[in-house]
This record gives sequence, C-alpha cells and structure tokens, in this order.
Amino acid sequence: MSHYVIRLDDACPTMNHANWNRMECLLDKYSIRPIVGVIPENQDPDFAWKNDKSFWERVHFWQEKGWSIAVHGLHHRMHEHEPGKGYYQKSHGKHTEFAGVPYEEQLAMLKEGTQILKAHGITPESFFAPAHTYDANTIKALKLISDIKYVSDGYALQAYRKDGMIFIPSICDGPFVMPFGLYTYVFHPSVMTEAAFVRLEKFLQANSFKVTDVDRAMERIRRNQGISGHLIENSIYAARGFRLMRKTRRKKK
Repeated sequence: MSHYVIRLDDACPTMNHANWNRMECLLDKYSIRPIVGVIPENQDPDFAWKNDKSFWERVHFWQEKGWSIAVHGLHHRMHEHEPGKGYYQKSHGKHTEFAGVPYEEQLAMLKEGTQILKAHGITPESFFAPAHTYDANTIKALKLISDIKYVSDGYALQAYRKDGMIFIPSICDGPFVMPFGLYTYVFHPSVMTEAAFVRLEKFLQANSFKVTDVDRAMERIRRNQGISGHLIENSIYAARGFRLMRKTRRKKK
C-alpha cells in the first residue's frame, strides 16, 4: 500500500498569504499534518507579498497543531554551481544555497537558521535545502544540529538512514496515486494556481486516508537507501537529463 506526505515550501513573512490561507483550510479539512519549510531570514525577491507581522505566531500555531516545521535554508538566496558536480544526491540543477560552500560556513548557516526559529519559540524538526541541492558537508553539519531529526529529501520507497541521518524521500512532484511506497508531494502555496488547488483537493477527496504525517512515516526506517533507492535515483537523474537535453535542443532550433 502507498502512503503520502504533504510538504509545503517557502513559508516566510512575505509569502502569498491568501494562497497559504487556502492551503491551510484545505489540509485542516482533511486532518492532514504536513511538513512546512520555513525560510529563517528570507532574502529571495520572488517572495514579495505583504509583510505579515504575525507570521511567527502563525508558525507557532502550526507547530501546536502537529505540523512538522523544517528549516528551509537560511536566506533562500542562490548561487550557481556546476550541475551534477559534488551534490549529495544527483541533480541537474545549477542553483544552490549550500552545495560548494565550505563546511564551516555551512555549519554557521545552519546554526543561524535554527537559532532564528528558536528565538521565535519554534523548534524545527527537520531540514530541506532550496532547489533540492546540497552536498556531503551539509549532511555533516546537520548532524551537529541537535534539533534536526531528518532531511525531507532523497530517493527511496520508504524512510531510510544514510551517513547517520534519516531521510524522508521526495521522489517526484504530485499528487499521483501510486501502487506502493512512501512519497512526499511538494507544494509551493505562494505560486499555486486555481487548477493546482482543484487537483490537490480531488486527490485528497479520494486519498486522504493514505496521507500520513512524519512520525508515522518514520516508524519503519530502512538501514540504508537500498538497491531500489539507487535505481530510482539514477533513473530519475537520467530521465531529467534527457528532458533537459531535448529542451536545450528545441531552444537552439
């Protein structure tokens, strides 16, 4: 049987509050407790809606009702990195906040991000990097942050351990109905369209009983990524590379 985790990205004081209100009401309707990625100190100009002075009170309320709060980077400010080089998990992405940054600097970034949340009374349980891009130094640094229990990322069909860290896999965007396995479906409420909200509600109407929270997702943890996880990672990497190549060729024409 398949199970699904819902993840919401890019919560910050200047997010699209109308869309986030709609998402919260929708998830509450079906008693779903998602992972929420909070940008500790947003510097991304793409999130430039009205500043909500009560934002941190809202995050505190989310945590009180059982939503799992994640540290989503520090500033959500990207630099370019050579695609496919040095990433902890394979990626064709060239934008990253963490990959390629020296270990000591990454550790300082992660400590700062965690402390910002804690200063507002929020205890983060997890981490996930902007653009799904990070490196081995990110994981090394995370293991020194005592509050971080898991990373919301990785390739596998259930939660697993790797290099001393727990990963809740995030294989693909969704939502899709899958035959078996654990899947994290990632949503960016600030930029969701009407069609995206309608699609999500239809999915939840039929499948909300399969949507789980993080605590249940971690009840069964594999010792490692496993052969299936490596096959999935390499298959997705190859498929995305093929699509990227076709897209590049079309642009040249």
